[in-house]
Amino acid sequence: MTTGTSPFALPRGIDLHARPLRPDDAEAVVALARADEAEWLPEPMTELVDVQRSWRAPDADLGRRSLGLVEGDELVAYVVVGRHGRLDAVVPARLRDRGIGTALHRWARATAAALGEREVAQTVPVGSAAEAFLVAAGAHPDFDAWVLELPAERRLEPQPLPHGHDLGEGRTDEMTTVHRVIEDAFGEWPGRQPTTYEQWAADFLDGDEAAPWRCRVVRDPDGVVVGVAMVIGSSDGMLWVDELAVRADRRGLGLARALLADSFAEGRRRGFARSGLSTDSRTGALGLYEHVGMEVTATFRRLALSV
Repeated sequence: MTTGTSPFALPRGIDLHARPLRPDDAEAVVALARADEAEWLPEPMTELVDVQRSWRAPDADLGRRSLGLVEGDELVAYVVVGRHGRLDAVVPARLRDRGIGTALHRWARATAAALGEREVAQTVPVGSAAEAFLVAAGAHPDFDAWVLELPAERRLEPQPLPHGHDLGEGRTDEMTTVHRVIEDAFGEWPGRQPTTYEQWAADFLDGDEAAPWRCRVVRDPDGVVVGVAMVIGSSDGMLWVDELAVRADRRGLGLARALLADSFAEGRRRGFARSGLSTDSRTGALGLYEHVGMEVTATFRRLALSV
């Protein structure tokens, strides 16, 4: 059968129905992802808001970019081909080693190629079945990533700002500058693909979870945004720093530490006892986070494969 942009065929003897994912599949996708994560991580991490944010992006065309496998009325496995070939895929333990993962991966590579992508890649827990599958398929390691947490009993002391700088919520009229500070900083990473303002806004400024307090900014003496932390609170009581960036000419002044301390304090004021973030080996920031008392709780690896 042809599903989305590419033909798809299950191995003989597998009695499942294939169809594109729909918005009302979000909770089932979260359940599958969390069950998979529980096998390899200290605790599941995916939440409904994560999926909703991803699926509302301007180019998140589920009809072309996703495939779900259904048993009766139950979604039992899925794959989504995101922007720049980023894969999100889960095959549960009971369906592994039956060729289902291979079929989904073959479809995903063909779909990515049809969409003009050069590769597919997935970030998976180190030591997981997904890592073993991707390595066996010929994927190569791109970079490592870590999730870090500031333990609930530990706090960051407020950090002093350079003279004339101030820290607070970002204003609506500053959002294009906020995006530019983030893009300029993240654009220094090897292989990092740009994110348009529309894509970024759909992720951070839209949706029920959007709120002014989620954008923390440092302004210089002229009132210009030179540092940013985008944060979100999760349903399990964790305050996540999604993006942290400081303009190149303002680095080394302690702005990143000040933004972290402010973000974590703001989270605790709002009832989030735990604080966390993720970083990867492209940023060189792991030492900074460990230095302020954060601890690595999970290690991931991005594995890429040409299409």
